Amino acid sequence: MEYPAAFALLAALDNAEGEVFARVRGTYAPHLNKTRGLPVALIRSVIRHGSGADLMKAAARNPHERVTAEVFADARPAVAVLRFLRHCGSHDELSYLRPMAEVTALLDRHLGADPRAWSRLLALLPNGRGTVAETIEEAGAGSGGREAIPAPPAAIAVEWRQLLLSARPEHLVALIPHLRPRTLLDLAHFGAALPVEVVAETVRRATARQRRTLAAAEYPRAEVFDALIELGDPGLNAVVYANSRVGDRERNLIMAAAGTVPPDPTTVARVIRSDNVRYRRPAVWSGDPTLVRAALLRVRYSSVVVAKAVEAWERGGIAALRPLFYNRYENKQHEPFVPPVQRGVLLGALLGLWNRHGPAEAERLIDDLPLRPGVAAKLRAMCADGDAGRARMREECRQAFDKRTRHVVLREPMGFRAGAPGYPPTGWPLLLAAHAEEPLAGATARTLSAFPGCPAEILAAAEDGTVLRAIWPVRDRWCAKTGHDHVYTHEARRLRAELAKIPGLADQVFSGLVPAGKALDVYDRIQRYGADASLVDNHRERMPAYLREYLGEGIEARVVAARLAPSFAGTLPELLATAAAAAG
Repeated sequence: MEYPAAFALLAALDNAEGEVFARVRGTYAPHLNKTRGLPVALIRSVIRHGSGADLMKAAARNPHERVTAEVFADARPAVAVLRFLRHCGSHDELSYLRPMAEVTALLDRHLGADPRAWSRLLALLPNGRGTVAETIEEAGAGSGGREAIPAPPAAIAVEWRQLLLSARPEHLVALIPHLRPRTLLDLAHFGAALPVEVVAETVRRATARQRRTLAAAEYPRAEVFDALIELGDPGLNAVVYANSRVGDRERNLIMAAAGTVPPDPTTVARVIRSDNVRYRRPAVWSGDPTLVRAALLRVRYSSVVVAKAVEAWERGGIAALRPLFYNRYENKQHEPFVPPVQRGVLLGALLGLWNRHGPAEAERLIDDLPLRPGVAAKLRAMCADGDAGRARMREECRQAFDKRTRHVVLREPMGFRAGAPGYPPTGWPLLLAAHAEEPLAGATARTLSAFPGCPAEILAAAEDGTVLRAIWPVRDRWCAKTGHDHVYTHEARRLRAELAKIPGLADQVFSGLVPAGKALDVYDRIQRYGADASLVDNHRERMPAYLREYLGEGIEARVVAARLAPSFAGTLPELLATAAAAAG
């Protein structure tokens, strides 16, 4: 028979302790990924007795909240269940977020912000044999524990982080004085909502290697990158700048400080040699003539790469650059540079050049840009007015960005955004304004609730009051989408049609008239996709009695039956009778 049918028999043969699977694991484990879905009872046995690779195979084929809800309720031990949920989250977000929302509720109900209760939970995790709920309840009801929560053993460090990240933000903040510095650094690395001053102190106390790891991490919050940039280390700034998860705001801050913290040579090379506007664009704030030109280069119409265009400008200025932007097929001359659409960005670029190189360099940029005559004349007048003109330019820049924070345009031509250094991110305020104008759909609000810093107004709009406040606790890939389970829908429809058109199909399971593989396939599909609850319950109750009739209560005959199943070609009664005879 095929392995999907053999898995259905193995799940029925096994007991609550998973002893049968433990005995035949070598036969079945390599094939766990050969079926779209596994019986929940078998998944529980895999969690209890399987290896890390077994958990990954089982999760890859069962990433659905229906499955993880049942697994979370009954599977043990807690540490392996948490690992299984993480593997499921790599394929489907709600299969992870739903159970973790229950974890948040359990932690809130039983542990709260009590450091002694949390230290008891840490002591229970390595050797605990209960479910996640039982382990948390035991920790909450116990006595003893320590005020200073120790660092977790390496074997459960990820699961401990997973639980801390699932705690309510106010409880996590209350636990901060009781956590070790290494634990706080770990939480900051994976995006925990920690106070700014705690993040700054954690970064200050970190070693050089730990700081570089933080700078290259995927999930830290903006406060972590701000604290790293505040240290004024060019090498560290280079790692932050190169991080693909860092946005305009952090790169703008690094470039705006170029006068006091010169960019690392690798950062300069990245700006000058990259066709990626995300790396070039922030250099407009740098005050460096070459980097500003690289940021404003009109790459679309260039006949050479960015590095060659910048080299030509350095060699001969705008006159040497223009021939590289001439389209001989259209007989058209394109301007080498594009002026920022946002006036505040233009003024900020001029101020940076003025502050570092004087007004002459700012005027040179005005000459290079294709500005309207009136705008260019006004800017030149400011440059000619000395310090008074610079003060006026600085005030107009501030006013331009204050105005834009009230009327934010999400994206500008050429990729420029309202992300001036020193201005806060505008993501949540935009969503709040949209929510106030037209309330977000419940499902949308519930998905947004999984993101750090989600405002209370959006949390309250979650579809059924269930808030998914979970942060991804590992470096592996996170699946930030939930697709429709087309396989389940198709299989449920197919089973319903077959039961209606094929008389006696459901009775074939126990008839002994069809091959064992076909009988077990029908049984498995009814258990997983059956819409008739009475039929599902009837088969589930009959199967244990049917197996006992042939195999009795002993474990040996069940193990033999499980080993024979994948290669057996007879009927189900023949398989069970053969196993009973072989076991003696």
